[in-house]
Amino acid sequence: MKFHNLLSFLFLASASAVIAIGRLYDERLSVFGINISIVISFFFIFSSILYIASIKKIKISKPKLNLFLFYLFLLIITPILWMTFGVIEFGLFKFLNFILITIPISIIVLEKLSYQEIKNLFFILIGLVLLLCFFAVTGLFETPRPDGRISILGGGPITFARWMGYGVLALIFLPLKRMYLLRLFLISLFIIYCLISGSRGPITILIFIGAFYFFLNFRKLFLRSILFISIIILGLFFTDVPKKISELGRTDRVFLNVSKRGGSSESTQTRFELADRSFNLTKKYPLGIGSGNWQTKANQYDPTHLMAHEYPHNLVFEIFNEYGIIAGLLFLLYIIQISIIGFAKMINNSKNSTSLYPFLFYLWIFLLLNAMLSGSLDDGRFLFIVSCCFLTNQNLILKNE
Repeated sequence: MKFHNLLSFLFLASASAVIAIGRLYDERLSVFGINISIVISFFFIFSSILYIASIKKIKISKPKLNLFLFYLFLLIITPILWMTFGVIEFGLFKFLNFILITIPISIIVLEKLSYQEIKNLFFILIGLVLLLCFFAVTGLFETPRPDGRISILGGGPITFARWMGYGVLALIFLPLKRMYLLRLFLISLFIIYCLISGSRGPITILIFIGAFYFFLNFRKLFLRSILFISIIILGLFFTDVPKKISELGRTDRVFLNVSKRGGSSESTQTRFELADRSFNLTKKYPLGIGSGNWQTKANQYDPTHLMAHEYPHNLVFEIFNEYGIIAGLLFLLYIIQISIIGFAKMINNSKNSTSLYPFLFYLWIFLLLNAMLSGSLDDGRFLFIVSCCFLTNQNLILKNE
C-alpha cells in the first residue's frame, strides 16, 4: 500500500507537470545549472511504465475503441507520410511529445486511476495555475514581448490565458471545501489576468460557459446572479478598478481596442485565412502531409501569401491536414461521443456534491472550443486526458454519496 501511495504521488506530480510544460525536455527550465524538466520527465516515465505494466485487462467501449483506433492510426500513418513529404524538427518533437505524454497518461487515466487520484491531479494543476499567476503578478520568469502581452517561462499569452481559465473553472466546479472568500478572490484574480493576457478566445469561451451554465440552472442561480451582477456594476461605476486593470497588459486587445475608437480585426481575419488554407490543403492532400508540414505545404499552395504560422490554429484542421481524412473523421466522431457522454453524466449527477462530472464537462467544452480557435495536437494533450475521465473504469462519484 505504501509503495502504491508513493507511485501515485510520483505519477500525479510529474504528470501534472508535463501536462503544463507540454514536453519532456524544455531548455527554459534550468535552475542553478539543473534542468528541472529532465528530473520531472524521469519520474514521469518511470511511474508511467510501472502503471502501464500493472494493467491486466482493458475494458473496451465504443468511444474507447474509437480513441485507441485514432491513436493507432496516427502511429502508423505518420512515418509513412514523413517518408513521402519529409520530416522537420518541429513536426518530429510535436509528435514525440504527443505519443510520450498524451497517450500514456490517457491509458493510465482510463485503466488505473481512482476517483481520488483523478481529483488530486486536477488539484495539483490548480497549484500550477497559482504559480503561473504569481509569476505574472511579480514579473518573475516573464519573457518580454514587443506587443506587451504576458509570456511566462516562454509560454505564449494564449497558453497563459487558458491556464487562468482552467483555474476559474476548477475553483467553481471542483468539489472543494467551502472557503468561499478565498475562492472568490482567486477566481477574480484569474479572470483579471486572463483579460490582461490580451487573448480574446479564452475569456470569450468562459463567458459562453457561464451563460450556458446559467441557462441550465436558471431557477437556482437567478437571485444569486442578480446580486453578483449588481456588485460588479457597483464596482465598475464607483471605483477606479476598471481604469487600473485597463492600464495593465493588453486588456484593450480583448475588447477589440474599443477604448481606442475602433476594433482590430487582424486576428479574426488571420483565423479565416488559416481556415481557408487548411480547407484547400485537405482537398489537395486528402491522405495527409505528415506531422509538422502544414506551414511548408500551405506556403507552397499559395506562395504569394506566405503563412508565418507553423500550424493552422485549429485542432480539427490540423488533424485533417497533417494526418488525413480518416484520422479527422475518427477525431470528429470521438468529439461527438464524448460531448454526448459528458453532457449526460453531468446532468444525471449534477445534484451529487462529490461528482466530478459537472467540472469535467465544462472543462471539456472550454478546452474543445479553445482547440478550435488556437489548438494543435501538441497542446491538445489536456483535451484528450480530460476526455478519458468520462470513459474511465471508475465512477467519479464517492460511493457514500
